[in-house]
Amino acid sequence: MPSLSLPARVRLRAGGPVFWLLTGQLIMFVGVAAIFPVAPLYVARRGGGSLAIAAFVAGPLLANAIVQVPAGRLADRVGRRPLLIGSRAGYAVLAMVLFADVGPLWVLAVLRMLQGICAGVYVPALRAALTDLSSPGERATRFSQMQACEMVGLLVGPALGGAAALWRDSAAFGIAGVAMLIGLVPMSRVPETRAAPPAAEHRVTFRWWRERGIVVPALGLVAIGAVFSMYDVVWPQYLSARGNSAFVIGLSISLFAVPILALARAGGRLSDRVDRRRLVPAAMLITAACAASYPLLRSLPVILTIGTVEAIGYVVLEPSLFAIIGDNAPEHERGRAMGVGGFAQFGGSAFGALVLGALYGVREGVPFWSGAFSLVLAAAVCALALPRRGRVTPSTPTLEPLPTLPMREGEPV
Repeated sequence: MPSLSLPARVRLRAGGPVFWLLTGQLIMFVGVAAIFPVAPLYVARRGGGSLAIAAFVAGPLLANAIVQVPAGRLADRVGRRPLLIGSRAGYAVLAMVLFADVGPLWVLAVLRMLQGICAGVYVPALRAALTDLSSPGERATRFSQMQACEMVGLLVGPALGGAAALWRDSAAFGIAGVAMLIGLVPMSRVPETRAAPPAAEHRVTFRWWRERGIVVPALGLVAIGAVFSMYDVVWPQYLSARGNSAFVIGLSISLFAVPILALARAGGRLSDRVDRRRLVPAAMLITAACAASYPLLRSLPVILTIGTVEAIGYVVLEPSLFAIIGDNAPEHERGRAMGVGGFAQFGGSAFGALVLGALYGVREGVPFWSGAFSLVLAAAVCALALPRRGRVTPSTPTLEPLPTLPMREGEPV
């Protein structure tokens, strides 16, 4: 199916396809994030030990990474809409089965793996559709808007999941399933954006491994994914060793999301207007310096201040790198290119959780310093090898407003 013409897409404002795409993603990510604080408890209460908990948490990440590239290719062949809607419908069904708590623990772990596969099918189609609906001068801003939606989910979802767990520990999966079904309503209003493939005589084989604009940002995404999934494993242990309670640990995670949410639009605009070959390495070095400093810190206010600085550096990284991939992918191969980026990101995440996270047991500073070193290497590669890009000014600044969820008094902000 031919894609919408770009001028027609750019003119759309509130109620346009990007608005509905981001609204659907926001609602769905609230449901996904509701599972985060509950999954380990869910396994432990069913007799699972540390290995079972690790498999339950890391399994979906591995499954997600493995299916990214084939799912991206599928999105280029059958379209974005079937994958966006079908994968989330499948995730909702699996979530409801987990809510029902049917079967032994190994069956529940398999269901989580299948959820990871559904997520891996969804993500390349989501990013390809967002790229299709964006002009080159606004892609980083679009990806920043999506990142902001996910930060809203990170702020709201865990609170909902934790509250629901007071009634029943599987209730978070029910929340996830309901959120998926609700999110399908706005997602169904997103038109198909897949570009028709070129005629056979004009078709050129897309060898992404030869494209600097694909490979180099993918390497950056490996480093970013590894560092921030390492935090998922290490951060609670790190703060607990400094005498902080579970409430403070959760609050610190929420505080990290706040500057990302507040600065997402500004960070995206900055990335769309300056040379990313300079911006991305600088942001990586800031993030690396913060990661390397944590083992030397003891004061909670200082740790939270460094975390805020790190969040400011991080805010431009993922949107910029996916925007670069979108700019350098042929229109009819964007799903595949986004699958490569997703494979790199989630593959790095699995490595960070399983390997860097385990290094905390060797010495507290080792995972932080290892992650910082990987970011320094990635910064050097990006500074030397990212495609040159000069200042870009969007022709028509007509971005849809960011969808928001109402927040009640007393919820984390």
